[in-house]
Amino acid sequence: MMIRGFVKRAASLAVLSVSVVVVMGVDAWAAKRVALLIGNEKYQATSQLNNPANDVGLMKASFEAAGFDSITTVVDVTRQDMVKALRDFEDAATGAEVAIVYYSGHGMEMNGTNYLLPVDVRLKTDKDVEDEAIPLDRVQRSLEGASKLKLIILDACRNNPFEQSMTRSISTRAVSRGLARVEPESADLLIAFASKAGTVALDGDGKNSPFATALSKYLVEPGVDVRIALGKVRDQVVAETNRGQEPFVYGSLGGAQIFLNIKEVNITINQDQQVAPNGQSEAAADWQNIRDLADADLLNLFIQKHGSDPVYRMLAEKKLKLLNEAKANATASPDDIAWEALKQSTDGAALTRFIERYPESRHRAEAEQQIAALEPRKGINISPTGKDTQASRDCYLLAGEPQSMPGFQGVNFLKIDAQRAMVACAQAVNENPDDTMLVNLLGRSQDAGRMYADARQNYQKAADGGNMWALTNLAWFSVYGTDGAVDVEKGRSMFEQAANAGNAYGQASLGWLYREGYGGIAQNYEEAVKWYRLSADQGYANAMATIGWFYREGLGLPQDYAQSLAWYTKAAEAGDVSAMSSLGWAYQNGLGITQDYKQAKVWYERAANVGDAYSMALLGWFYDVGNGVEQDYAEARRWYEAASNAGSAYAMGNLSRLYDFGLGIQSDAKEAARWAAASVEGGDQGKYDELKGQPNNFTPDFRREMQALLKERGYYTGPIDGDFGASTLNAIDRLKNRG
Repeated sequence: MMIRGFVKRAASLAVLSVSVVVVMGVDAWAAKRVALLIGNEKYQATSQLNNPANDVGLMKASFEAAGFDSITTVVDVTRQDMVKALRDFEDAATGAEVAIVYYSGHGMEMNGTNYLLPVDVRLKTDKDVEDEAIPLDRVQRSLEGASKLKLIILDACRNNPFEQSMTRSISTRAVSRGLARVEPESADLLIAFASKAGTVALDGDGKNSPFATALSKYLVEPGVDVRIALGKVRDQVVAETNRGQEPFVYGSLGGAQIFLNIKEVNITINQDQQVAPNGQSEAAADWQNIRDLADADLLNLFIQKHGSDPVYRMLAEKKLKLLNEAKANATASPDDIAWEALKQSTDGAALTRFIERYPESRHRAEAEQQIAALEPRKGINISPTGKDTQASRDCYLLAGEPQSMPGFQGVNFLKIDAQRAMVACAQAVNENPDDTMLVNLLGRSQDAGRMYADARQNYQKAADGGNMWALTNLAWFSVYGTDGAVDVEKGRSMFEQAANAGNAYGQASLGWLYREGYGGIAQNYEEAVKWYRLSADQGYANAMATIGWFYREGLGLPQDYAQSLAWYTKAAEAGDVSAMSSLGWAYQNGLGITQDYKQAKVWYERAANVGDAYSMALLGWFYDVGNGVEQDYAEARRWYEAASNAGSAYAMGNLSRLYDFGLGIQSDAKEAARWAAASVEGGDQGKYDELKGQPNNFTPDFRREMQALLKERGYYTGPIDGDFGASTLNAIDRLKNRG
């Protein structure tokens, strides 16, 4: 029983991200992006600054390179001119999708209100502030017409030069260092401070401030969501100033990705489908993130990208055909079709995708209820630093470590929707950068999206802060050589550190190393059981399932089916999918209990509803042969199709037989041949052996269609006669090996 990433862990779920980028890229060419850049340095009544004009020039070059439609720059402006610039920009921002105001210069805070200082301010007394300075609210108002992103960037957290000289006419007026914390009420508004509230920013030794330098590097990085970009800015400034300055972002956005640089986002269709170390191809990963949506546009984009993968091309074409038939017959709307596959799902990412894609669906309320049931329970403080925000909850929903909190199921690594998770977690970290679990989950999202350098950086940051989940994730990088050389011993040492600190994930990971005898570690079932037991005693579901496996197999523990069932049951009730399917197997085969197909079906259905392809395929087999249920080929086909969509090559092979003999559906030899080929290419040894050794199990029409398919793929040059001679058998070998 493997846990989370205890298959080769460098799996990618970059997935729909590419399709999303394509969709947004197409739409965004028409999107209007505008920016106003203000730099004040030559102050008339106080100390001058060195960098603002240079900072404005640097940011202008960045926005120009990103293809912004309009960039207005003003330098050393009086209050009158500054108000005019904001008023003119208010018109420019109306109807724009993205509007940005960047300000470099002096700023100040008084009584919780932030002000930007024009170059003609005198501020002899505190009474002058409201008349001579520009309140931040006025800047916000200039952005209100933008529809997707309103961004204010303030490189204005320097020391207030008037703090000591200004006469206080009212004793209750408080003036503090830096700028005051803000909580934007406007939708889709972010306010980025060069340094968090109550602290001051640095000018730096160069021609530009550290904040402007980092902004120019990351803010318009092609294909990078603005929240992730601002997180990178924070990290660079913190590192370059030796923690003397920490930028901070206030406000929040919705779930959709927002790219500031659209001009340079190039989508490359890679015909060499990359396969992760766990055997999961990029096409398989991408398919996971669109298979639960009834969306012709996404299916066509998927085919455009992955057309060279015959298995997943066929799955996409099959779904596209069904959608077109449903549309032609007006039998169901796309959201109805999509919801049919999700109505019992516990996949938070899939439910989130559904709401994003079908915001007006009549099923939205049900989807939201199911999502709420998957989030950490209300009342549990999910943040050790005390900040429980919607972004934090979304981050946990999309990338949470399994069983990291009481009653929280979490997300299997291979189920992470990388791009959505990265957006949520980046925003959560921007809001609460000291929360090491959120930093770890951002790393986990980046890991799933194959952004290994960023993932390592965040894992290391969280581990340095004492987060043992992050240390364990970092250890897997060494065990599998995810981003460098394999060093299993180093990984084992980190597992031990996390395990000895009491982390259940670290304990189970260490147990896995000893169970598998991986990478030169001596196989030791007794040692493995010890660590799995410690993890299981903390309620870690996969560890409980693995203890069940040890008892079932009699390895490291005496064989004891009753104990095996007890542990599997505890693990299944805690949400472990492998335990659910193992219980189904135990009831199906009478392992330590009376054989009971109906009870087996109950457990397979529970696992199937969590997306387990193995259980879906076995449910199809139950209906196929009539085990524990009335034989029903149509229902068998439904489950086989669901399992095939989830990647089961075994189910694809059985679908081939149903189409070949017209069981539960009209006979279609061509479709049967396509499913058989997909089964072989997907690795089903049984279908391969049957084709090679028992060709008479198939109809003559099937055999001819199979030869035609092999010829079309370039594997066969003989006659289309239905005779599986040596050349046909050789072609089947080539099919299996993809050439």
